[in-house]
Amino acid sequence: MVGVFVCSIGFAATPTSKEIISTLTNLDDSYATPKNAIDINKTQAVRLKSGEVAYLSGVEFQDAGRNFWGGYILTRPKLKQSQILEYGGQANRFKIYNAQAKSKPIQLVQLTSASSGQGEVSSRDDLVYFDGWKAYVVATAESSSYPGRYSEKLGEEDCKTGENIESTLKVVAEADYVLRTSKTSNACKGAKVTIKEDKIPFKIR
Repeated sequence: MVGVFVCSIGFAATPTSKEIISTLTNLDDSYATPKNAIDINKTQAVRLKSGEVAYLSGVEFQDAGRNFWGGYILTRPKLKQSQILEYGGQANRFKIYNAQAKSKPIQLVQLTSASSGQGEVSSRDDLVYFDGWKAYVVATAESSSYPGRYSEKLGEEDCKTGENIESTLKVVAEADYVLRTSKTSNACKGAKVTIKEDKIPFKIR
């Protein structure tokens, strides 16, 4: 069974911004100009699958492109190393959950990625756990907003050809699944909304 609550416990040895950035092993993956011009917005302790205590940071890359300003860094004091993760874009927010999987404690992390372009805005929430540096995805929820194709007759986008999708994830307390709720409609105001729920089995490799 899985018992869950949002984690708010801190650790005394939280690394400083300087320590996080100076120990990056993949600085070339930074979108900042210069590469080390990274702002650390939030840092929180997270336990890896092995039980090792690491630290996750939501960051901003200075002078980056519109779709590349946000991201995440995982810091492992045990190794004295940090790595930029392959998530972010226009987002850098995250949540950490404590869970029990087969009587073994583990922490899940919800990471958000987002982008925009050509009138469309999209985002994705990935619920993951870390085994070493690797993030294993437990569940994913995708959201998007598209106003529709331009109509010469209307002189604007035709909302009937557009689409709005809003998806959320919920780790169900004392159960072995994640509940994904998706709300879908066209882009017109007051449009009929279709709601779909999926139970995604909670599995740890």
